[in-house]
Amino acid sequence: MKIAVCMKYVPIIARIQFDYEAKTIIREGVPSEVNPFDLLGLVRAVELKDSPDDEVVVISMGPPGASEGLTNCVALGADRSVLITDRALAGSDTLATSRALSLALQREKPDLIICGRNSADGDTGQVGPEIAELMGLPHISSARKLDLSDDGKSVVAERITDEGIQTLQCDLPVLVCVTEGVAPELYPDREQMERAEGISAEEVTAADLSADLSQFGLEGSPTWVDEIRLVEPNRLGIFLEDATPEDAAKQAADVLRRRLAELTAADSVGSGKSAAAALPKYPNSREKSIWVVAETTSQGLAHVTSEMLGKARELTQFTKSEVVAVLISPSPDEAVEELSSQGADRVLTLDNSQIGPVCGMAVGASLAEAVAKESPYAVLFAATADGRDLASRLAAKLELGLTGDAMDLEIDAEGRLVQLKPALGGNVVAPILSKTLPNLVTIRPGLLTPAARDAGATANVEQIPASSYDGPDVRLLREVFEEDQLGLVLANAPVVMGVGMGVGGAENLAKVREMAESIGATLATTRDVIHEGWLPQQLQVGISGRTIAPTVYISVGIRGAFNHTVGLQRAGVIISINQNRRAVMFRSSDFGIVGAWEEFLPPLIEELRPILLELQES
Repeated sequence: MKIAVCMKYVPIIARIQFDYEAKTIIREGVPSEVNPFDLLGLVRAVELKDSPDDEVVVISMGPPGASEGLTNCVALGADRSVLITDRALAGSDTLATSRALSLALQREKPDLIICGRNSADGDTGQVGPEIAELMGLPHISSARKLDLSDDGKSVVAERITDEGIQTLQCDLPVLVCVTEGVAPELYPDREQMERAEGISAEEVTAADLSADLSQFGLEGSPTWVDEIRLVEPNRLGIFLEDATPEDAAKQAADVLRRRLAELTAADSVGSGKSAAAALPKYPNSREKSIWVVAETTSQGLAHVTSEMLGKARELTQFTKSEVVAVLISPSPDEAVEELSSQGADRVLTLDNSQIGPVCGMAVGASLAEAVAKESPYAVLFAATADGRDLASRLAAKLELGLTGDAMDLEIDAEGRLVQLKPALGGNVVAPILSKTLPNLVTIRPGLLTPAARDAGATANVEQIPASSYDGPDVRLLREVFEEDQLGLVLANAPVVMGVGMGVGGAENLAKVREMAESIGATLATTRDVIHEGWLPQQLQVGISGRTIAPTVYISVGIRGAFNHTVGLQRAGVIISINQNRRAVMFRSSDFGIVGAWEEFLPPLIEELRPILLELQES
């Protein structure tokens, strides 16, 4: 069996500096590393080798310096490495990158392709699914567990979703995007590195992949980045030491009241936004229509669906066109009335009960046929497990530009959709434009204003015919939902309490949870806590978890690494408690208290309770 692992050599984001006065990114001297998720994929690939004939090959695309990352991979057990390097590849977006990697992978003819869930510098998760679509392969994303079947002819994977775990099976060949938990984090020692340094990577140029160089680089990229916008830190940065728990609590409450008043005045309180005002509709205008792919859960429509419908209605004030909701569900008729009340002029339904899960190839093919037939102005997806997968496959199938994890959308003076994407830990906002129509974009939940409800509204309903696709596809073996659905609650919670390793142990969670419940707060956590098994994966916030935008975030014992704080960029007010005065979480906080949580959290909760309960009632 041959396993190919796609690897990206990325800058260490936490080491990048920003000159806010000059509006420049300071990259000089920033070291690089193997993308952490790709590294996990490599370790698992090596673990899956079962005979001397099995082979693991690592493929990377980048400048010559990326060979350093490949050496690390060989040191950890890869048999060969391939570096796709050529100036013709410079400026490639995700689709052009996926195209180059897919052509290199076709030369290798692997049985299994493993990619990381996403890259630390991009955080879109598009490349893996796009490679799979371009190669005509099924894929499984966000796999926390990956095994071969007993006969070695298929893979069985556990896929993390926004509300639980799916167990999926797929025959080889298949592409799997892995995330934390799939393998241990390993790093090569000196002896392993010395051995690997004698094994050179095979270099491949763009011309080796194809005679048509126009499909690579800037020319082959359907999206491009306009002038970036640096986002200056806006936290108050108040830091309190040597105060009694009671005094610290009173000062924190005063700061919170003042800060909430400022945020309310500026109308930027994240998830505390009220519904949009009713806007004019254009139900009979299909030219430049805006489609919203509804996100469904076991509890019904996800809140992000209303947010996307609200943004779509705003955009139609410029396009003068209809808003179309696309509902993919085994029983789609149940949600039509709700979509109508939330602003959909037309609802397209796709019954996937006979063709497989939303992340499968058959559903993607069915949606692609509908989009190609009507050619809307834009198609909006939620930046969730299913939304990212479906959008990525659609982009690759129709060769369209896709912006992942956008925080907002605008239409410029030339009528182009400007997709605002945070990057580099939220310090940069990249306005992304597309050369192709329809515009495709995934939207981060919890950041946009939900649609104004109109209980009496009705929508025209049409069916999307299921595709006749009968090729290889993923099979859903079982699905387990979170018992209390706290992950779904967290996505839109106005008050959140984040729990880190500094709470000491799982035995202390009951006390912390009790205090959180007393102020109506939902729990969130960090990657390390998830690794210890203290809390479920769905409560993780950060680069490999959720992005949230609560009005108030209370951090308890959280170190504050970039991997966590990147998921908090749109939080309204952040208050932190940590015994370590050097905890980097204080840099991302409005108010920081140095001290043991056991002493400082109870009086803080008492002082904040009336403020937070009033906030949630308003």
